[in-house]
Amino acid sequence: MDLGTLLKNIELKVHKMLGDQSRIYDRHIPVLLFILGLLLFIPFLGSVHLFDWDEINFAEAAREMILTGDYLRVHIDYQPFWEKPPLFIWLQALSMNVFGINEFAARVPNAFCGAITLPLLFLLGKQLQGRTIGLLWPLMYVGSFLPHFYFKTGIIDPWFNLFIILGVLLPSLPELKERSFTSFLVSGMCIGLAILTKGPVAYILSAGTFFLLAILDYRKENDLPQFFRSMQWMLGMTFIAMLTALLWFGLEVINNGTWFINEFIQYQIRLFSTGDAGHSGPFYYHVVILLIGCFPASFFALKKLFTYHSSTIDIRLMMIVFWITLILFSIVKTKIIHYSSLCYLPLTFLSAIALKEILQKRTIEKFLSFGLPIGVFVWTILLLIVPIIGMNVSSLIPLIKDEFARKNLEAPVIWHGYEIGIGIVYVSIALIALFYLRKQESIEKGLFVLATSTAVSLFAFLPIIAPKIEGYTQASPISFYQSLKGKDVLLYPSGFKSYAHLFYSEKLPPSAFPVYSRYSDEELMNGASKKPVFFVAKIKRAQEMRKDPRIEPIGAYHGFTVFRVKTIAEKKQ
Repeated sequence: MDLGTLLKNIELKVHKMLGDQSRIYDRHIPVLLFILGLLLFIPFLGSVHLFDWDEINFAEAAREMILTGDYLRVHIDYQPFWEKPPLFIWLQALSMNVFGINEFAARVPNAFCGAITLPLLFLLGKQLQGRTIGLLWPLMYVGSFLPHFYFKTGIIDPWFNLFIILGVLLPSLPELKERSFTSFLVSGMCIGLAILTKGPVAYILSAGTFFLLAILDYRKENDLPQFFRSMQWMLGMTFIAMLTALLWFGLEVINNGTWFINEFIQYQIRLFSTGDAGHSGPFYYHVVILLIGCFPASFFALKKLFTYHSSTIDIRLMMIVFWITLILFSIVKTKIIHYSSLCYLPLTFLSAIALKEILQKRTIEKFLSFGLPIGVFVWTILLLIVPIIGMNVSSLIPLIKDEFARKNLEAPVIWHGYEIGIGIVYVSIALIALFYLRKQESIEKGLFVLATSTAVSLFAFLPIIAPKIEGYTQASPISFYQSLKGKDVLLYPSGFKSYAHLFYSEKLPPSAFPVYSRYSDEELMNGASKKPVFFVAKIKRAQEMRKDPRIEPIGAYHGFTVFRVKTIAEKKQ
């Protein structure tokens, strides 16, 4: 088959997917999207260690659930962990009971979430805005970098985001819109599940969305009775959401009092007021993350983010979710990439709306003609720069002033040269997409190829590039942690926050569980525990610890130093 025939076949397949005369029955598309999700998100999940903090944090909580048999309360280091409710951790614990306690099992719940999200986006988009939106929405989601990538991780956000969007959008479906009881029942249950996934912030975001919609619509229509009906509906939704959340929160309060609520509120206040453990950033941090990280959907959606009053209710809801999330987490002092991940669903939905208009007009707007090549260029640089740096790291080390970073880069990571091919493949496919997008008759083909460029590059990234990045950042200390598997010892980081030592040393539960306290570092150095005690420290902290006669360094791991607490006999010598 020659190249011309191949491209013609691709064109026919794209038209079949996007055209109104498709031979693929709509009832088959959700199944095909589910299978596509499994094929895209499941391979290579176990090819790299879990990353600190969040991936290892949740996986460790699930591991401790299994070891202790306590599935009602979340623990980290066998102490109560009050930052998150247990729903996602239950999913991980279930996965670990099936696949074993490992990286694959920790990430499978999100891969499955991705596999069901794609058909749900098709069904929602089709019901709300027609078949074209139903096809374009999952295409943009799977074809944008961060939305696609997060289904390959073990963090909590994909399930949380899905529950929130279902809770917000389902009441807009034609079959539910006029059935108030059913609509607030379905919405409330989804939001209640989101609360059980990530906490009360789920209710703040969803109720804030509905309330702001009612206020803005009242200002537009000046319909006071409708405003009061909206408030009544929101009260019904709130009741169902709280009832759903009480499935766990109620048991927790009955068994242990209000400690979780009190600690969670204090935690949220700290997130707003201070940058947690160095994760601070400028106010515009999430704007940059969304613009670059959600390419190309972010570029297509730009104009739609500012057209509120001319939009239907579902579009208005998605715009409000986007702006509330972006503004809220821009105010929050702690800046972590996935804090704004709830924006991914409305952003890709709005990009689908914009793309439908482009398909109708059969032309790409001028700002996209310039913007899309810029986005492709940025991502090409990002995909090329990592292997280029890796292959030339020895030349760069003398230029780096930070001693810890220098030691990290001295780790024995082997680059073969073919890693640069991911960036080359990406830009090659993306340039073909840009070529098609410039022609009226091939816009559909261009969109399909552009989404493919993202999916292909991310499919190769996890097994090829991610392990090498991890080789510089955490692989060396993890190798030490793994050497302590099955040993009844105490191991703690000193001067930095981490959960890797717990998961990868497979720390054993205490003899009497539950136990809600542990010795301080000072007490451990003074011999409070009869078990062997180890500390891991980064360079600056290690320099201070070397002066302490109660401990001795026993190994260096590319920026990390391991110390052993001397026995009483050794201290007397």
